[in-house]
Amino acid sequence: MGSLSIGSPVRAQSWADIGDYSSLLRQAGTQTLVAKDCPSGLLGAFHAGRNALLLCSNNLQDDPAQVWTVLAHESAHVMQHCQQGPLLPDHQIGSALAQIEKQSMSSFQELRLYHQSQRRDEIEARLVQGLPMAEVKALFRGFCGNRLKRGAPKSTPAEGLGDG
Repeated sequence: MGSLSIGSPVRAQSWADIGDYSSLLRQAGTQTLVAKDCPSGLLGAFHAGRNALLLCSNNLQDDPAQVWTVLAHESAHVMQHCQQGPLLPDHQIGSALAQIEKQSMSSFQELRLYHQSQRRDEIEARLVQGLPMAEVKALFRGFCGNRLKRGAPKSTPAEGLGDG
């Protein structure tokens, strides 16, 4: 299992970083979709039933740092889906809230917009979006590692011969 810790934010530095992480998500069976027609203000979403993460290009700046923040946030919801529950133990929610408030007052205040039933998931997602990229990747491997597809098995020359 992964565990969340507090770190100084290190955002994606390039589109290649975002591509690498999207590839990791795909290896775990999660599609990364880009929509150009999202409702105003929606930056991204995760649909558990379809195991699909959505990025809203019509509402995102052409900036890898912003796209990474949304990707990391939504991938926290993927991790919750893999975990089939919360990422943090109950006793750490208070310190997670304090960390979010310290990192971003606006992000902290946005939590009030969510229904109580969604608030914990959103607290965890906001904590993840503020973590260094290497930590987000490590958390994803920890929470969703059992879903990561190993490389395709190597075929022997005989297996390559078939009815065609």
